[in-house]
Amino acid sequence: MLKSMQKSCTQCAAGFDVTEDDLAFYEKVSPVFNGKKELIPPPKQCPLCRLRRRLTFRNPIHVFLRNSSLSGKQIFSMWPENTAFPVYSNGEWWGEAWDPLQYGIQADPRSSFFEQFASMKEKIPHYALSVGITENSDYCNNANHLKNCYMVFNTEHAEDGMYCEMMNSSRSCLDCTYTSNSELCYQCIWCSHCYDVQNAEDCDNCSESAFLLQCRSCTHCFGCVNLRHKNYCIFNEQKTKEEYEHFIGQLKTESHAWHTEMKRKFREFCLQFARPHAVAINALDASGNHMTNVRNVSDSFYAADAEFLSNCLNIFEASHCRDYSVWGAHAEQIYEAISCGTNVQNLLFCYECWDGSSDLQYCFNCIGCQYCFGCCNLQKKSFCIFNKKYSKEEYDILVPEIIEQMRKTGEWGEFFPMRIAPGPYNCSIAQRYFPLTKEEAKEQGLRWYDEELPEAPLAIDASKLPDALPAIDDAIIVQSEQSKKPFKITSQEIKRYRQFHVPLPRTTYDERMEERTKKLGGIRLYDRTCAKTGKPIKTAYPPDSPWIVWDKDTYDQEFGG
Repeated sequence: MLKSMQKSCTQCAAGFDVTEDDLAFYEKVSPVFNGKKELIPPPKQCPLCRLRRRLTFRNPIHVFLRNSSLSGKQIFSMWPENTAFPVYSNGEWWGEAWDPLQYGIQADPRSSFFEQFASMKEKIPHYALSVGITENSDYCNNANHLKNCYMVFNTEHAEDGMYCEMMNSSRSCLDCTYTSNSELCYQCIWCSHCYDVQNAEDCDNCSESAFLLQCRSCTHCFGCVNLRHKNYCIFNEQKTKEEYEHFIGQLKTESHAWHTEMKRKFREFCLQFARPHAVAINALDASGNHMTNVRNVSDSFYAADAEFLSNCLNIFEASHCRDYSVWGAHAEQIYEAISCGTNVQNLLFCYECWDGSSDLQYCFNCIGCQYCFGCCNLQKKSFCIFNKKYSKEEYDILVPEIIEQMRKTGEWGEFFPMRIAPGPYNCSIAQRYFPLTKEEAKEQGLRWYDEELPEAPLAIDASKLPDALPAIDDAIIVQSEQSKKPFKITSQEIKRYRQFHVPLPRTTYDERMEERTKKLGGIRLYDRTCAKTGKPIKTAYPPDSPWIVWDKDTYDQEFGG
């Protein structure tokens, strides 16, 4: 009989529980070869350290100009120039100029599996960008079905977007994070079905409004919190249409100083109001944050249309998965994987495997593949080990032998170590949630990207920018007020900011994206009590948070869901 156990994390030494449900799941997803199940052992690291290890493998928003390793042409890539492996443009990678099976190696039972895999991986060409169908959207990554987008990331089905992350099924949005089914939005975070909304967070079905927090079905509202089905409100006070329009007409929205002061004033106003302990809609038996239409989900964040998940992050349309990060789209029985999705199942310890892949273990960027072990950059292949093709009979004999050797080295059942992540640590999602200094990363044997700031003698210090929008739309180079890194604001961008009647940015696109992500909160849960009822809650708001936090059921009874 399976029994729960207490373990100590080999990475951070924290204690963690492995439950009976966990053990049953590991047994369920353990692969079978020749009728024998190769059992997955309990993890050695705690959930947070396992998450950090996976996130080290994904670059969410950082992009670089570099040369193709095949043609030498300048390309836009998620991998910097000094990456160890070759990088091809997407057209070159998908072409017929190379064959990934030519890089196959014979498994060496005397050597570490991870070391063999790392050596093979760094010889095989990788594609420059992880993108699907796009039109006039060359400067985007981790995206599909984009049209006329620029610097849009982690997004599907978007049009005319700029500087957005997770701008799904939306159009004409600027500087937004986690917007869906929305249009003409600026500086919106976790908003859906919104139109012409600016500086809003956690709002749904709102329009022609600005500076909102947790509002539903509101129109012509400014500086409002926790309102439902309201019109013409200013800082939660009901106004007439004439009073509201007069107020809006006096605002200096194109002024940077005005925006800065209004953000400060609105935050002070928001601190007076309760917030739900979790942002969740139709969440049954669920713990975590930012969940929609889920059931039987534990310790998971940014999950939608999913069930039976544990320790998952950014997953949608998935079931029966654990320790799974980013993507989904009809995914089932996934364990210790990242950036895998679209009709996938039975993936174990995989990265960037998609488009119908199934029954893979320890595979890296395999597309439409089945029954592969330790493979990298394959397309529509089966029964391969270390990029070498075998018969089914040979495969079923050799894989258990490799697993047995991995048991002896302690590698079986563990995700790839962080040191063989393809990109620099400071360009990964891990740096977003588990930040390290360069020195700390180097001590742990992790890659680091040292960006050489280009000389920009004509760059304007952000503090010297005019308070309002410039009179003309000529492109300018600005030195970030945060990092002092120069960045270009093109004529097209200035026109877009003018369209929204908002000031030009003072920081780089990635600094703005990271700042918006911070407002969404972290990915750890803390034991607290509801500020109104005293009921125990598990929330992403830490104990020292300045927000008034209520149990969500209590919040919904007071304000409506």
